[in-house]
Amino acid sequence: MYRLTGTRRSYDWGSATAMFEFLDTTPDGAPFAELWLGAHPTGPATAQTPGGPEPLDHVISTDTEQTLGKDVSARFGQLPYLVKLLAPARPLSMQVHPNRHMAAAGYRDEERRGVLLTDPTRSFKDEHNKPEMVYAVTHFEGLVGFRDREEVSFLLHTIAGPLDPARNALQQEPGEQGLRSALELMLNLDTPQVVEILQTAGHLAGSHPEPLIRSACATMEELSQLYPGDIGAIISLMLNRVKLQPGQLVFLADGVPHAYLGGFGLEVMGNSDNVLRLGLTTKHIDVASMLKALDFTASGFTVETAPSDQITHIFEPPTPEYALSITHPHLAPGGTTELPGHGPRVLVCLSGQVTVQTTAGNNEKLSRGQALFVPATEKAIRVGGCGSMAQTFVPEN
Repeated sequence: MYRLTGTRRSYDWGSATAMFEFLDTTPDGAPFAELWLGAHPTGPATAQTPGGPEPLDHVISTDTEQTLGKDVSARFGQLPYLVKLLAPARPLSMQVHPNRHMAAAGYRDEERRGVLLTDPTRSFKDEHNKPEMVYAVTHFEGLVGFRDREEVSFLLHTIAGPLDPARNALQQEPGEQGLRSALELMLNLDTPQVVEILQTAGHLAGSHPEPLIRSACATMEELSQLYPGDIGAIISLMLNRVKLQPGQLVFLADGVPHAYLGGFGLEVMGNSDNVLRLGLTTKHIDVASMLKALDFTASGFTVETAPSDQITHIFEPPTPEYALSITHPHLAPGGTTELPGHGPRVLVCLSGQVTVQTTAGNNEKLSRGQALFVPATEKAIRVGGCGSMAQTFVPEN
C-alpha cells in the first residue's frame, strides 16, 4: 500500500482555514478548496512508492491488472472513482454532470473539432460520468435536485412578476417538459427582471408567513449578495436546500442539479471532471448541453445517516463505480476490525489516529487527513485505533 499526497485545488470559493485545520498544517493565506486523492490525469495524487514519489495514475497504468485486479481492470480500465476532501467557504457553481453516454459523445465531438482541454469553453474533459456523494465531516449544506412541481409552482406564483411566464409554462405543460420550459424562461430573464425579482424576494424573506417562502427567498438573497446579478440566485427557487449533520451523506445521480454552499466533507465521485454549469459562476455556461444533461423526472438524490454506534457502516449507492464505508475500530471487540470490500481502495483517516494492517504484514499509522492507496493485491485489511476511517472501494459486480 502507498501513502498518498493529495493534489491541492485553490479555487476561489474554498476556505482559507478549514482544510489547513483538518490537515493540521499552517494556513498560507490562499483558499484551499479541494484535496484530490485519486488518479484522475488532470490532478493525480502522489503515491510514495519504494522507488520514490510517483503520480498514482502512473502507478496504476504500470500494471493495471495487479493494482486494480482483473475484475475492475476489465470493467473500467482505470480507477473508477475519485476521492476528494472538500472545503467550500461560499457556494460552488450551480452545476450538473452528464451521463456516461452523453459524456463520451461530447468528449469525442470536442476532440474531433480540436477544442483544447485548456479552452475555457470546453464542456467535456473526459469520457466518463460523475455520480457523486458527499459525506459530512462537519455541518454541510447544498442545493440539491429539483423541488416537487407543486412547490416550484407555489414559489413562482408567490413572487410573481417576471416569473409569471415560467409558472404558466409549468402549469400548462406536463411532467418533465413543464420544468424544462420554466427553467429555460428563467435563464432568459434580463437584468431589470432579475433586479425586480430579488427586490420582491428581499421583502418576502422577512415578512411572509409561510416558512417555505421565507427560506427560499432568504437563499436567493444570500446567493445574490455573493454573486450579484447571477441568474443562479433565481434558479435556486427550483432546488431543494439540503442540510447535512456530521455522519450524514447525500448521493446525487447523473443529471441532478446541485450547488454546495458550505461546510467540510469527503466527496466520492466517478473518476471524471465533467461539469456543466447553470449559474453562480463567471465561467462558461453551455446552455444547450446543460439542458440536455439535466434529469427533470425526479429529485434524483438520497440522504443517508451512518449510526454513530456502529463499527462499520457501508454506503452503497446505485452506481457500479464505488461504495463508501465508515469505520470506528475502537467500537469493535479488541479495538480492531476488518474492513469490508476488496480490490483497489483509498483510505482516509477522518478523525484521531488509525492503524492499518494487511495480511502481507504491511503496517501504516494514519492521522486525520492522511490517506493510503491499497492495490487489489492486498487482500484483507484490518484497522485499529481511536479514530474513524473512510474507505472507498468498488462493490462486487
